[in-house]
Amino acid sequence: MLTELTRMDLSSDPDYCYVETGSSASSSLSSDSAFGEQLGCSIELCEGKICESCQEVIADRYFLHVNGGCWHADCLRCCVCYSSLEQEDSCFVKEDNIYCKQDYISEFGSKCSKCCRRIQATDWVRRARDHVYHLACFACDACQRQLSTGEEFALSGGQVLCLRHYKALVEGDTDKNSEPSSKPKAKRVRSSFTEEQLQILQANFRIESNPDSQELNRISLTAGVSRRVAQVWFQNARARQKKQQLFGNQAIRSNPSGYSHSQWSSGSEGQLSDSTSE
Repeated sequence: MLTELTRMDLSSDPDYCYVETGSSASSSLSSDSAFGEQLGCSIELCEGKICESCQEVIADRYFLHVNGGCWHADCLRCCVCYSSLEQEDSCFVKEDNIYCKQDYISEFGSKCSKCCRRIQATDWVRRARDHVYHLACFACDACQRQLSTGEEFALSGGQVLCLRHYKALVEGDTDKNSEPSSKPKAKRVRSSFTEEQLQILQANFRIESNPDSQELNRISLTAGVSRRVAQVWFQNARARQKKQQLFGNQAIRSNPSGYSHSQWSSGSEGQLSDSTSE
C-alpha cells in the first residue's frame, strides 16, 4: 500500500464558504447624485434583503453574502467566540451555524489516529484508509521506525506495521500453530537516522540533555521522528555522556603523579614483589 505526503486543505470541506461583499444598487449611482437620492434608492433597492442574524431589513450600502443569505457587516459573527467575520475572506457553516476557522477546527477538525490530538490546517499528514496521522506519528508500532513516502505498510488490529514486521507477524502466527515453543523472540530493530536528523538531535542535546515532554514533542516533529524514538535517543545520549565523564574521573584518580598508566602500574608491581620476597 502506498501513501502520499499531503497537506490538509480545509477549503475542500463541504462546510467551507467564501464571504462575499455585496453592495446595494445605490453604490453604482453616479457621483453627482444628491446624498438624499442615493439614500432613498439604497433603501428601496435593498428592500426584501433581510439580515439572517437580526432579521431586520438591510439598508446599509454594503452587506455580506454567505451561504445564500445576507448579513449586516457587523452581524456576521462566529457562534462560538462571537468575533466579527467582516474582515475575513472565508468562514464555515455547519447546521446553519457560522464558525470562524479556528473554532471550526476545534469543534469538528480531524484527530490523529495515533496520538488523538487535533490536526491543524498547517500540519503535514499521512492518510491510510480512513485514518489520518501526524507525519511524526506515522511509524511502525513494532520497531517505532517512521515510515517514508512510498514505503509499503499494513494496518493490522489498529496497528501500523512496516512490511518486515507485518510479514513476521503473519509468519509468526503460522509457526505458532505448528510449533508454538520453537519460535525465538523477534529481535528489536535499531532506529537509523539521517545526518540532518542527527544534527537536530545533537544540537538540542547540547541545549538541554533532559528535555520535558513538550520539548520532546517539538524536537521529534522538527527531526521528523516519532516521540518515542527521540526519547530513546536522548536516554542513550545521556548514558554515553555519563559513562564518558565517569571514565575520565577514574583515569584522573588512578594517575595522580602524572605518569602514564602503564609506567605507574609497572612500578607498583615491582615494589610489591620486593616486599613479598623479604
